[in-house]
Amino acid sequence: MTAIASRLLPWFRVVFGAIGLLVPRVLGRWYGLSTNGDSPVVALRYACIRALGLGIGQLTATGATRSDWDRIALLVDALDTLMLLEAAVRGRIPKRSALVMLSGTVSGVVVGFLARRDSDPVRATD
Repeated sequence: MTAIASRLLPWFRVVFGAIGLLVPRVLGRWYGLSTNGDSPVVALRYACIRALGLGIGQLTATGATRSDWDRIALLVDALDTLMLLEAAVRGRIPKRSALVMLSGTVSGVVVGFLARRDSDPVRATD
């Protein structure tokens, strides 16, 4: 199951990134964010460009390079999760929006950790 999720996650990043890059207001509404000004649109596009880059990097990399891309994506998802939690706790974004966005970042963290665990060689203990 983890293998399937780790193969699908980069595709999700590409689709999410493309939607946010091309129509950020649609993504903003899905997240429950106000997209009346330019700042939210710019922020969404920035996040989506990053997701698109990570997804393409993961999909096109092979071997050890793919493992490097997976580690970078895991780190980005973990940092995004922390940022979203901080923003929600301080009231900078609505709780519903935070929950929707956290569903993506936390999923990325869980899939990333499980994929790393599954790919690590089993170490014998004495």
